Amino acid sequence: MNTKLRRFEFAPGEKDLLRSQLLKRQEITPVLADRKEDREFASLVISLGIHQEIGTIHDEISKFLFDGTTGARIPLDRMRSELVDYRGYRGVRIWAEGVQSLDPRVQGMRELIHPKFSYDPEGRIHSLVFFPEVIARIAALNGAELVLVRPWANNTIFGGFDPEKPYYEANFWELVNVDALRYAGLLEKKQIAFLGTHDIVSHIAGITGTGMVELSARGREVKELLENYFGEAKRPRPYGLVLPYALGLLIDDLAQPMNYLHPGRALVVSLLMDAIRNRRIDPSEDRILMKYPRAYEKLIELARQAAHEEVLAHAPRLVDELIHGLRELSIPAA
Repeated sequence: MNTKLRRFEFAPGEKDLLRSQLLKRQEITPVLADRKEDREFASLVISLGIHQEIGTIHDEISKFLFDGTTGARIPLDRMRSELVDYRGYRGVRIWAEGVQSLDPRVQGMRELIHPKFSYDPEGRIHSLVFFPEVIARIAALNGAELVLVRPWANNTIFGGFDPEKPYYEANFWELVNVDALRYAGLLEKKQIAFLGTHDIVSHIAGITGTGMVELSARGREVKELLENYFGEAKRPRPYGLVLPYALGLLIDDLAQPMNYLHPGRALVVSLLMDAIRNRRIDPSEDRILMKYPRAYEKLIELARQAAHEEVLAHAPRLVDELIHGLRELSIPAA
């Protein structure tokens, strides 16, 4: 019986074939799908997403990875990864060149790595070995269902990924495709998208059952709000999408265990929901947005970085400035 990890690589054309298979599948594929072939497919796609991010500016695992011997932060250029297989389980192995002991400083991370292939006999972590299917079973114990989201996987893992750029090409695509509504729907069902290193570090490690119950309620509220806001509008213009997009960014933040109870983000979410509920920007207006208001970035930064008292003092004004800016920086389409 094989008891060792098997390293494998994609042959020429195999990645394109994997993408074509993805496009034929349903929009949401649970990692713990009923069919074995679906579980293997989801695990392979997710493992690829993690593997190609390691050592690039998209590598969020490395931000929290330290040398277990010296305590120093591990340089990005030392990060390595490879795709692995163990008895049909597809996964990824991550290590650092020249580093014997890894110290991942993310709450809950150690519970996600495979102990047999990650620890040496002295109890030191020499590699981070992840099997998405195993991680999905761990998440399920806390009420979360990890899923592969077809359009997101297509646009990041197979589409917009560029290791030299500081962001995925997904940003504007997410805006115009009203991904805030899709994301709220996932939260309502206690589903967490699993595509790469960000999801492991920020959404999966440290999840709690209580947190998932609260996120489900928040997702349901946001979903109902946005469905009512957009009504029959099939393809609203960016002018009417900026407030929902900002809301989506911040509920994504609040879906991270480290931010479950973050008061600043929660306050700005409440203000944005009120602005949307009161239709301070009408998504049915046929207006062309010429430029993003500066207040947009200021509001998001305030919610994420400022103390609660500072958010309380400045966020209402920035929401007003954002709405005023959207009107001032847009023109009628006709």
